[in-house]
Amino acid sequence: MIRGWSGSADVFGSILGGLLIGLGLDALFGTAPAFVVGFVVVAAIGAFYKSYAASEQLEELAREALRVRDGL
Repeated sequence: MIRGWSGSADVFGSILGGLLIGLGLDALFGTAPAFVVGFVVVAAIGAFYKSYAASEQLEELAREALRVRDGL
C-alpha cells in the first residue's frame, strides 16, 4: 500500500529506472533514443497503474470501515 511520499518516489523511481535501462540499451545497440522512449513510457504506465491500484485499495478499506462503523 502506498503511504506518504512513497507513491511519488515509486513513480519517480520507475521512470528513472526506465530511463537508465533505456540509455544503457541505446548505448549498447546504438539506437538512440528508441529504447529510452520505450522504457520511460512503459515505466510511467506501470507506475501510474500501481498508484491507481493502491488508490482503489485505500477506497475499499475506507468503504469497509464505514460499513463496520454503521453496523452493516
